[in-house]
Amino acid sequence: MDKLTLSSYIRDNLKETGQDKEPGPFVTISRQFGCDGYEIADLLAEKLNQMASDEHQWKVYKREILKRVAEESGISEEIIERERQAKPNFVRDLCRSIRNNKLPDSLEILKAITTIVRIIAFDGYAIIVGHGATAATAEIDNGLNIRLEAPREWRLKRLCRRDGLTFQQAENLIRETETGRKHLDQIYQKWNPRTPAFSLMLDNSAFTNEEIVEYIVLALKHRNLIKEKPQNTTAD
Repeated sequence: MDKLTLSSYIRDNLKETGQDKEPGPFVTISRQFGCDGYEIADLLAEKLNQMASDEHQWKVYKREILKRVAEESGISEEIIERERQAKPNFVRDLCRSIRNNKLPDSLEILKAITTIVRIIAFDGYAIIVGHGATAATAEIDNGLNIRLEAPREWRLKRLCRRDGLTFQQAENLIRETETGRKHLDQIYQKWNPRTPAFSLMLDNSAFTNEEIVEYIVLALKHRNLIKEKPQNTTAD
């Protein structure tokens, strides 16, 4: 008996509603804090849409995912983001239950985000930045998982130039962000224990954003996840 995967499960359920389709294609972009994930995603979408047909235009998903969770839960994006990064706390959760607090805990939020990411990835022609998308889509076919990293010194200078921060402010921001993400990384590793977790890892400091986009496009072509748009030809 074939192993039941997320892709086959969703595909079988789509058949019942007359929406039979293969998953994807999609790209997930994970990055160290301070790397150009958003900028590269936008450039990638622009490049892919020049190659794609009008009915298969690529879309970048950034804060839209948190916004959707916020809309469906009636809780602000700021609280959703804070709770998503919060470590599980037995005393806090117990107090919530005693007060009958409707605020979901971090695991509930992560599961909601994961569900939305999976639906977006399966629907296809999506570039998903962050949100644990690599772990969320680990069992979905026809995707490419990208990881952006760079030396700490480069990321510090990049934050200073890009966001107008002092060196100390950038240092504090990286330290606080990386500390807050540690427990999230542990959860994502449990959800996706595959090693390596990514299809393609790139050093953001070694290549320009345009060069990184070219490498991603080349990888998508090699994986047969994209095809060139047919050129219009006219008869002589």
